[in-house]
Amino acid sequence: MKGMLLVGRLAWRDVLSEKIMALCLVVGLAATAAPLLVIAGLRAGLVEGLRASLLEDPRIREISNASNQDFDAAWLAALGRRPEIAFVSPRTRTLAASVLLVPPSRPQDARRVELLSSRAGDPLLVPAYMPADFHGIVLSAPAAAALHVRAGDALDLHVARLGAGVAQEILPVRVEAVAPPRATSHDTAFVALRLAQTVEIFRETPLSWSDAWAKAGQPPHVWAGFRLYVRRLDDVPAEDAALRAAGIDIVSRAGDVSGLLALDRRMILLFRLTACMGVAGFIASLAAGLWANVERKRLPLATLRFIGVPFLGGFPLIQAQILAIGGIALALCGAALVGRAINLQFAQILPPGHPLCIIDGRLCVLACGVTIAGAFLASAAAAFRAARIDPWEGVSTP
Repeated sequence: MKGMLLVGRLAWRDVLSEKIMALCLVVGLAATAAPLLVIAGLRAGLVEGLRASLLEDPRIREISNASNQDFDAAWLAALGRRPEIAFVSPRTRTLAASVLLVPPSRPQDARRVELLSSRAGDPLLVPAYMPADFHGIVLSAPAAAALHVRAGDALDLHVARLGAGVAQEILPVRVEAVAPPRATSHDTAFVALRLAQTVEIFRETPLSWSDAWAKAGQPPHVWAGFRLYVRRLDDVPAEDAALRAAGIDIVSRAGDVSGLLALDRRMILLFRLTACMGVAGFIASLAAGLWANVERKRLPLATLRFIGVPFLGGFPLIQAQILAIGGIALALCGAALVGRAINLQFAQILPPGHPLCIIDGRLCVLACGVTIAGAFLASAAAAFRAARIDPWEGVSTP
């Protein structure tokens, strides 16, 4: 242990004795690593920024059926229990889901909206909460603007029977909340599942409203549709393919997500190729410098071996780590300054909170680890040469 500490002190003093050469190696390493760090930061900022933007829009993770079909309730329940599924809600028939909302004091502002069943935890409504009370609804932002209403206002929900007959039910409802603008661009009213089912039964059968409400409380057998949300962007293409393979005609943003994932893979490949070239150049230049240093210091190293100093192979190893730490520290400082300049330059055209260049702690730790490992590899040949120096090799040199 003492021998290794002695070698470490000697290696450090040797670096200090040749400041110009050491500085050249440190600057060379920094010049190689800094551009790689900036490229990695740009890749992280671009891809992670796109991911964050897409994740903020839950409709990107939405998959729904394109046309009315019969979906067994047990099948939908099993679908919702799958680990990659975050939320599933049944849908009633499209034609039966259309109702008229009328402000009691302003009938001229009446608006036809689509009823969409929902419940607590709906990604479209978070943080708005869909109450179980069938008198409460959550309006989409376009519908609320057209009706000139806000949370707490009262509305009349007019439900007219389809086909023959003029039966109509007027149900007083209240606006519990207004959905975020990103939820949907359509005139939509999010309601409790039982209310949506009651409207469907009343419009499609000759039952009275109270009988339709009672029937809606019974266990359903089939639904006309569904909408689901996966947990991660990566799950969208896989779930899209799985549902299509099951013969279900669906609508999703799988193409957009696949394009982003392909971009991510290509950028990772580009960065890895660039990084490999840079690391190879760094290892070659540092290895050559350390080997040359061992050759130049052969006489002093042989003398140290002659007086009994052990672990001479650690001499270039320790020097390589000293130079690597200095180089990566300089590279990180330079890359951080360049990244900040890039983010400031593009601050006006980027969404708030989404920098173009992200050089975070994880990237710094990875860069330090790769640099230290590369320095070890670069010094291996020089360490092997130093360890094989015989005590009399330097003495016999004129």
